[in-house]
Amino acid sequence: MTLFERLSLVKDRLENWWNFGDQNKPLILSSYLKPNSIIPDTDILSKFWTDLDFIIKRQMSIIENSEYIGVALPYHYIDHGSSAGSLILGSEMEFVDKETIWSHPKYNDVESVIDIVLDENNFSYKTIIDLTKKSSELAFNHHFVAPFALGGVSDNLAGLYGTENLLIDMIRKPQIVKKALNNMKNIWINNFINIQNIIQKSKNIGGIGWVGIWAPGTTFPIQEDFSYMISPEMFRTFLLPHIVDIAESMDYAFYHLDGVGALPHLDLILQIDKIKVIQWVPGAGKEKISDWYDVIKKIIKHKKSCQVYIKAEEIDDLVKNVGTKGLLTVITDSSEENQKKYLSKYLN
Repeated sequence: MTLFERLSLVKDRLENWWNFGDQNKPLILSSYLKPNSIIPDTDILSKFWTDLDFIIKRQMSIIENSEYIGVALPYHYIDHGSSAGSLILGSEMEFVDKETIWSHPKYNDVESVIDIVLDENNFSYKTIIDLTKKSSELAFNHHFVAPFALGGVSDNLAGLYGTENLLIDMIRKPQIVKKALNNMKNIWINNFINIQNIIQKSKNIGGIGWVGIWAPGTTFPIQEDFSYMISPEMFRTFLLPHIVDIAESMDYAFYHLDGVGALPHLDLILQIDKIKVIQWVPGAGKEKISDWYDVIKKIIKHKKSCQVYIKAEEIDDLVKNVGTKGLLTVITDSSEENQKKYLSKYLN
């Protein structure tokens, strides 16, 4: 089945979900590798993360050897680590393993980064742009291309000169921090527009983010993971205006709410009209979805759709307690067995 054939089967349901329409079943999204699939691999981390030919070969193999469940569609997330937003601006890079690239601060104070500009010759930036171009050239009617992790404006600023330094400067040098964050926001939006211009050369319909949820237009999971360390008052002062501007830069804005420490900011995020969806990620060790029914119901009560990660066995109780409207579940333990055992009645 081609990409467009798959899309024709799920397009209406996803558009309805983005627009918070009525739905009689939750949307299910997941995929798994077919048995006995042979995927190119390497233990050389520099090759794994930066060899463009290897990455393309590996990702196309994953796409072509995957089974797609529910509203899942084939896509290639341009993965250069979750801290790519600061890496492209000059933070130090460390390949940790096949899941993680760490970003280490390079600067010592906010004054050094207040007016930082993107260097197009930066290694991470060139790797990301070239990979996006290569994938987009292969993408027509085959796969969607998801932008790299642009990060949050506070995440990126902290990545450049240190989390503790930024926290202290929010108190000691608030006006300078505000100017630096505004610069981060402008870099973010310019990057997003540039990446979208490249991706749209594929001539595929709509867009997709790293979560893998197709949207009828441009989309991206907005985040401010740094925010779990600050109060709602500081969130409103330092971050909220930039979140609003970033949301306005895309057609279908999506907010990645990460960790219990970020919950105090939920009320402010719910007030942003342009944000259509909130993804709730409780954090490591807190994944049991039944602990978070009140959070999910609060999001949906405010007429925002909600995306959560769950195990297949959790879906019946989730639906019983929060209903179906606005709900999209990404299944973390997908298999043909679990699909038949737990999910079949929601897929037909």
